[in-house]
Amino acid sequence: MQSRNHSWQKSYGIAVLASSLALLLSLLILPLLKNITFSIFFAAVVVSSWYGTRGSALLATFLCSLAIAYFFLQPTYSLTVFTLDGFIRLGLFVIVSVLSNELNAAWRRTELKLRESETRHRQMAQAVQNYANELEQRVAHRTGALVEANKELETFAYSVSHDLRAPLRSMQGLAQALQEDYSDRLDSNGQYYIQRIVASAERMDGLIQDLLEYSRLSRVEIKLRLLNLTEIVTEAINQVEVELRSQQAQVNVEQPLPEVTGNWTILIQVLVNLLSNAIKFVPVNRQPQIRIWAEIVGDGGIKRWGDGGDKEENTSSSSSSPIRLWVEDNGIGIAPEHQQRIFKVFERLHDQQTYSGSGIGLAIVRKGVERMGGQVGVESIVGQGSRFWIELQKLPMET
Repeated sequence: MQSRNHSWQKSYGIAVLASSLALLLSLLILPLLKNITFSIFFAAVVVSSWYGTRGSALLATFLCSLAIAYFFLQPTYSLTVFTLDGFIRLGLFVIVSVLSNELNAAWRRTELKLRESETRHRQMAQAVQNYANELEQRVAHRTGALVEANKELETFAYSVSHDLRAPLRSMQGLAQALQEDYSDRLDSNGQYYIQRIVASAERMDGLIQDLLEYSRLSRVEIKLRLLNLTEIVTEAINQVEVELRSQQAQVNVEQPLPEVTGNWTILIQVLVNLLSNAIKFVPVNRQPQIRIWAEIVGDGGIKRWGDGGDKEENTSSSSSSPIRLWVEDNGIGIAPEHQQRIFKVFERLHDQQTYSGSGIGLAIVRKGVERMGGQVGVESIVGQGSRFWIELQKLPMET
């Protein structure tokens, strides 16, 4: 309250002091310079408006107007103005002074708003900075937690691959030894039970191996480079050569195959899983037929790679378009309602007696393709076969 009273006294004191000094100065120089009297009083009003308040500027305008009317307009020493010239001059002084006061008040309001806006901006910037720091701390904390979780996962993977598989191998070896050394002492039921033990142990070992592989795909840091699909497909076919011969399967690779960006090991693993499924999931007494080809996915739709006269287009304007590699079989097919869930872990559509497997193969396919920045999908008709596709990026060729 005292501060407000002091500010009020200061602003109105400035108005009285400025008006008094203007009057004194005008009386002193009046004999010499008669034409600058109004300018001196106007300067007093401006000073009162600048250093005081709106009210002090109005007070200065009032005091200066009284001084002009009393000392400098005819008749002098009277507050009554009779001449038209004096009335106009005094009126102009009052109007200009009031306008100047209003302009100065508007400027101050604008300046105050700018300062408030700047203050809010600084506060917002500080709030954003604080939020960014808090977010960075959260990210660092969660990153540390993720790193710790990955370490625990690696420890678990090591435990699975060594501690769990070791007794499994012992059980498998003992069952085989029992079958070999004591088969003559066992009846048909005993022989059947031992065969079941051996088969279950082998299936469990394969399941653990697939789980470890899926876990490795999620954790390992992969490096991508330009790969020749012809070489990749050839290597994958070589790795399933035994299965192909045992099932008398035929594989037709339609050349040419382009280059894609991927990881050599992961892409071979993906194709091996797809080829193994194409060999396995076939009706009884049907020879597996597998067809592999590539397409380019461009703005104008999907085109067969290497078809006709678009070879020049494939090596220039469309060189950065995604490449889709297809693996088609003549197997049992997949119903539409199951074509998405088959890519999840442990999703099986058939029992072990009908078609063996861990239920992780296609999950490994999807995880591997996604780690390489691609996509995977399937088109299928029940009873006629399936067409699996993987889509990967193709880097522009150097010329």
